[in-house]
Order: sequence, then C-alpha cells, then structure tokens
Amino acid sequence: MPLEPLSLTVGQPLRVAVYNSISRAIRNGTYPLGSVLPSDAEFCAALGVSRPVVREAMLLLEEDRLISTRRGIGRFVSDAIPRIGFERVRGLELLLSESVGAITVGRVSHEVQPASDLLSQALALDPSAAVWTWESVLRRTGTELALTFEAVPAAGSAFSDPATDSMPEATALTRLLASVDPSYVSSTCDVSVGVLGDHRADALGVDPDMSALILTQRVSYRGAAVLFAKSVVLPEAGTISLQQSA
Repeated sequence: MPLEPLSLTVGQPLRVAVYNSISRAIRNGTYPLGSVLPSDAEFCAALGVSRPVVREAMLLLEEDRLISTRRGIGRFVSDAIPRIGFERVRGLELLLSESVGAITVGRVSHEVQPASDLLSQALALDPSAAVWTWESVLRRTGTELALTFEAVPAAGSAFSDPATDSMPEATALTRLLASVDPSYVSSTCDVSVGVLGDHRADALGVDPDMSALILTQRVSYRGAAVLFAKSVVLPEAGTISLQQSA
C-alpha cells in the first residue's frame, strides 16, 4: 500500500493529515478511480495512527465524495473526482433562522493553519499555503443545531484582515458579505448526509454515530475563490430553503 509519509504540521489535526495523505493518493492515481481501498487496519499500520483517527478521516473523505462505502464489501474510490462546491450565498445562521427563529453563533476557534488537501483544491492555493479558519456552533435558545467550519486564504484574502475576528457573533460568510459588494459574489454547493464523527459530536454534545446534513460551500468574489465552508446541521434545525437560479 504505497502512501506518502504522513506530513504533520503544527496546528493541523491528525485526522486532516490522514485525510491529506489518502486524498493525494487518490488524486495522483495511487488508488485508481473505482478501486477498492485498503482496510482501516492497513491504513493504521501504514500511517502509524489509531482506528478512531482513520475513521474520522474516512468520514471526511466520504463526505467529500472521494470515496464510498458498500456495506459488507468495503470502501471504494469514487468513479470520478468530484467537483467541489455549494450553492447558496447566505450565512448559515440566516438560513436556519428562517425556520426556527433567531440563531446565535458561538465561536469555537479562530486560527491560522496549513491548508489541507481539500482547502488547497477548493481555494486554488499552493499546497504550502496557509489559511485562516473559523469554527462556530450555531444555537437556538441554548440548543445546538449546527457546527460550521470556514476557511479563507491567509494571503490575498477578500477580507481586509482575516487575522481579526471583528464579528464573533456571525459566521465568516456573513462577515464577508457585509464587507464586499454582494453583486460580485457567487457560490456553488453540495448537500449530502453523513455521520458526525468524534470531533464534531463533541462540539455539539451528541452521539458521534448520529447522522446529519452536510453542507459544503465554495464562495467566489469577482471570479476568485475566497471562502470554503463545511457545515453539519442536526435534524433539530428544521427545514433549510435553498434558492437556485438558471
């Protein structure tokens, strides 16, 4: 099972490093499209990590449609490299408020970190580039409804200064839309269902095996990718309305 050595960088979760290693192996043809993947135990042995870490990485790979699981058979590389995107240009708190009322945003983290394989692809960045990230829990009257992870390039960002967090009560997308001309903003989207996993379940206070709606978004400004977001939304959030145009 030829894999690049696990690349560990300061500030990057181990699950992301495992994701990067397997993602690169898929993109460079080490694991051909449509082929069966090695077992979790084999990945653990090859990368020197635990089963929970591999499981978290596999959840992310499946969410991003790089792999799929066939019950009783195993995990397979997708038949085609998926297009990255999500189509809506509104902050998640505003979308959720339409069905359940006012939403509060609680910032979990705001930090600079190396771009993962997914982020470098989504934001058209050099693999060695850095990104500013925000992770936030969205609540309604104290009840956790969603967790959103957002990232922007650390250099050349549409934000005047991504190192600041001048609107901790809002998602980064809402902050971005408040600072630029929205007529130049566009977005693509992907909507799927997946399992939360340990990290996101801890932040939301629910079971890690719980299923949730996965919203993946890539936002562009004046034709350049400026923000990537992945959000998990619990059933308690109710209905989300997505507006599409031809």
